[in-house]
Amino acid sequence: MQDAEKALKKMRSLGHTPDAQTFHSMVTGYAAVGGKYLEVTELWGEMKSLASAISMKFDQELLDSVLYTFVRGGFFARANEVVAMMEKGNMFIDKYKYRMLFLKYHKTLYKGKAPKIQTESQLSKREAALSFKRWVGLT
Repeated sequence: MQDAEKALKKMRSLGHTPDAQTFHSMVTGYAAVGGKYLEVTELWGEMKSLASAISMKFDQELLDSVLYTFVRGGFFARANEVVAMMEKGNMFIDKYKYRMLFLKYHKTLYKGKAPKIQTESQLSKREAALSFKRWVGLT
């Protein structure tokens, strides 16, 4: 992955814009290494900016990989963004797969009542997770 990161930095420094295949390779690599959720989040931010700036289209396989990584890592606000992009593009999303993934890694997340004292960040994370949970049909 270090070589891939160096190659991506070199590509950017030479003025080349990464394409969907480049992003797919990076996301797949980070997923294989495991625990590289922040790096995938950074890639997602770049992907969103490219999608809006130059109307770059991402394929279903790439967005599915990103969504899988975000759900596994518990980044539900980002997962909801990917779901929205996939639904906007009329792509198939296997809700059963994500329901099982949620149950495997986050089964007890946000069960019961919300704590009385919560920061704004905690509240937004909770709302994003509950929104995703509703989307997969667990509420």
